[in-house]
Amino acid sequence: MEMFYRKSIIGEIAKGIESLIEQGIINKERKILLYGLDSFSFAMRTIFSNLGYHNIEGYVSDDRAAVLQRRLEIKNFACRFLNREMDAINVWTFEERLMPFDNDALIIVASKTDTLEKEKLEAMGYKENIHYYMVYDFKDAKLDSFFASKSRMSLIEIKQTEKEILAYVDRFCQKHSLRYWVCGGTLLGTIRHKGFIPWDDDIDIFLPWQDYLKLMDIFEKTERFDIMGFGTEGADGFPDLFAKAVDKRTAVDEDKGTLRKINPLWVDIFPLIGLPDNEEERHLFFAEYKELNRCMWQDFYATNGKTDIFLNWLPKQREFLCKYDFDQSSYVGVLGTVYGERDCTTRGVYDETVRMQFEDIEVNVPAGYKEYLDNLYGTDWMQLPEESKRKTHHNMLTYWIR
Repeated sequence: MEMFYRKSIIGEIAKGIESLIEQGIINKERKILLYGLDSFSFAMRTIFSNLGYHNIEGYVSDDRAAVLQRRLEIKNFACRFLNREMDAINVWTFEERLMPFDNDALIIVASKTDTLEKEKLEAMGYKENIHYYMVYDFKDAKLDSFFASKSRMSLIEIKQTEKEILAYVDRFCQKHSLRYWVCGGTLLGTIRHKGFIPWDDDIDIFLPWQDYLKLMDIFEKTERFDIMGFGTEGADGFPDLFAKAVDKRTAVDEDKGTLRKINPLWVDIFPLIGLPDNEEERHLFFAEYKELNRCMWQDFYATNGKTDIFLNWLPKQREFLCKYDFDQSSYVGVLGTVYGERDCTTRGVYDETVRMQFEDIEVNVPAGYKEYLDNLYGTDWMQLPEESKRKTHHNMLTYWIR
């Protein structure tokens, strides 16, 4: 298994559709029904359009609530932008479109949770590879076989390993006089819990852009530790503006929906960059990067899920990181995070660094951390959230491979 493995699920779905076209099962005359109302079914419509097939009759789903919601959205869209509501694509429940039995139905399926729905289709008389066709099997025999012989890591082991990665990066940064600070939930955990947020399972740090580049260039790789991601030599296939320090003894099976990724357990490393002094210009700066990111993913879908297109966007992404010097800017922040414009503070937040306890090690914390945490989490960040919100947001499985 390679250190970094990535599979485009959209690309695999496109291959399945192209195979049905080559077999003559799909043609431009026969009406096509797309199964489901999720990102995969919507991606299928884009794939068909990219391939020149515009004979999509509509979507079918066994989720009545989702059908009603999508139908309402379509009616609202048609009211605003179309001359006729019938010009919008249709959405039906199984019963509405598939009863009485339609022997000419051609249903294309790309869904993770299709067992019960397939049983219902079969009960209605629709047969696989006659009336409905699966274009992608979300089970990956090669990966499943690889992980079947590996030992799952416990949450305690995951946190311990991540902390050891952080300790290695901390020592390396001190040795080479590189500025870094823990950030995001890791900073919140450091202040509020003196370690991990109890229900969290990741670690984030950031460095000023020039320090970040130097870290990427001089990082001392060992038999255990390595670094990958956005740097001076490219991005290792990453579409994101950050890097990962990793422990090569581990492997994480991460499901991102459009992408399935396998890489070692990591600590996320973000570049902290200068931003415009003027508030309106900062707003425009974040908006322009958001649009760049949207265009990049649009390109991904327009090419039916080809991941090598991300390399084409590296120069434009780098322009944003280099535009304003961290040390000469009044405002600094991070691009591409879930916090958007809230991930911005005055540079004075980082004028001084203090060492604070994180579990049983010490880490770098910006002396002005209150401004940063207020921006990200609101001024009541010392209060614990409701129990229903105390959960991790990652969809991944972690294994020992050595």
